[in-house]
Amino acid sequence: MARKPTVYKRCECPDQNRPKKGGCNHSWSYNLTNSEGRRTRASIPESVGLTQAQAQAVLDGMTPGMAPEPVEANLTFRQWAADWLSRRRAKETSVSSYEIAIRVHLNPRWGRQRLRTIKRAQVETWVQEMEANESIANTTAEGHWKVFKMVIKDALQNGKITSNPTYEVDGPYAGASKSYVFSPDECWAIHDEFPARYRPIPMLGYGCGTRQAEAFGVCDDVIDPDRGLLTVRRQVLKTKETHYKPSLIDRLKTSPRLSSKEAPMPPYLQDALGEYMERFPPRATETVLWEHKKKIDDCKRGPVRALFWTPRNNLLCRNYFNEGLWKPTLLKLGIKDEDGNLPTFHDLRHTFISTCLQNGIPEHTVAAWVGDSVEELRRTYSHLLKNHADTHGAVAAGLTARPKLSVVRNVA
Repeated sequence: MARKPTVYKRCECPDQNRPKKGGCNHSWSYNLTNSEGRRTRASIPESVGLTQAQAQAVLDGMTPGMAPEPVEANLTFRQWAADWLSRRRAKETSVSSYEIAIRVHLNPRWGRQRLRTIKRAQVETWVQEMEANESIANTTAEGHWKVFKMVIKDALQNGKITSNPTYEVDGPYAGASKSYVFSPDECWAIHDEFPARYRPIPMLGYGCGTRQAEAFGVCDDVIDPDRGLLTVRRQVLKTKETHYKPSLIDRLKTSPRLSSKEAPMPPYLQDALGEYMERFPPRATETVLWEHKKKIDDCKRGPVRALFWTPRNNLLCRNYFNEGLWKPTLLKLGIKDEDGNLPTFHDLRHTFISTCLQNGIPEHTVAAWVGDSVEELRRTYSHLLKNHADTHGAVAAGLTARPKLSVVRNVA
């Protein structure tokens, strides 16, 4: 019977008995034994972060008596990032964001540097530079960091480098995103001021919690006045994936596993949409019947009747709506956040979720309406629940208060 491969790990620190905060920074010596009983020894820096199982996997992938394949000495970050990007299987929009991060931000900093020469100290300095650069938002820096880590990790896993310079390096600080919560008066003022051709769109965000692209993609077949529900299953995209033409796609933004979601439609919104469709009848177009892992060009098409169109008979896109309709309306009404910035359409969705949660609607119900998981809802909108202590604090305090002693009266 063949012997079971074993791994023995021993620290090569000169003074193993001296305690070190955070662990030893020296090399680990791996004594590896393969199934044929042959033994080998390798010293691997702790910064590589290999477990015993990973070290044994290295041994299993080697020919007995042979050394590992040499690292490509002249492989640059630019070359490997391009190879990594070509193997991504994420959605086209995600791959596009990776490509922009690499081309615009990572390659100018790291592109010409050879992968094997990138050191941890250089990475830490780069992180500090991003944090100190006021022109880079915290969330943007965090996105660059995530892409950089993925490229470097992939290079390590494919044997292009022998250690990971991002190992145990804290990425750039990303503070909690600020969201604006509209008051009911502000939302109705936006409704009254908005051009008649597009008036129901902001109320879809405020009354149903739709995203902007989902509101653009509302068709007459998703409105159910008898049940008082709006079924969200489409969005309007204008990306490289659609050849930069606004197109209806039967796909939600959050997950390919979620084909649709239903949200309650307030009576005022039902009436508003009914009046709108009488004045601006829906127009026939086609929608992409999207299938997971298929490109849009390879998917079938189906007929639908979309509600919202531009005067030139095009579907709405984000730039046209934001620059020509949304921002001018908010500027006219003087609606700004505490920093003097204009709130976004997505803040209408924040307002819907916040209003529902703060009025006792269960998290799992709200999550189903807006198409998020409960965990994502808690993580993204926790900062909108600050008023819970004021709203429900007195009730919670009363539930655990000391019972009052009953007064017993003596009856003569």
